[in-house]
Amino acid sequence: MKSELSPIDNAIVKTIKDARKPISTYKLAKETKLSWSTVNSHCYKLKSFGILDMMSKRTPFGQKKMLWSVVKRR
Repeated sequence: MKSELSPIDNAIVKTIKDARKPISTYKLAKETKLSWSTVNSHCYKLKSFGILDMMSKRTPFGQKKMLWSVVKRR
C-alpha cells in the first residue's frame, strides 16, 4: 500500500501528524499549499486505505466541517 501513496498523500499524512490533533480540510489545504478539492479527494482516498480517520463537526453557524486524523496503529 505504501507504494500506492503519491507525494501529495505523503505530504497530507505528514501535515496531519505534525498537527498532533484533527485538522480540517481547509487548514490542510493552506498548510500544504494545495487546492481544497485536491486535499479533499486525497483525504478520502487515504481514508479508504485505512490511513486516515474522519469526523465531522458543526460550526456555530451550522456548517459541517470535516476533521482528519491519522489512524493509530496497534
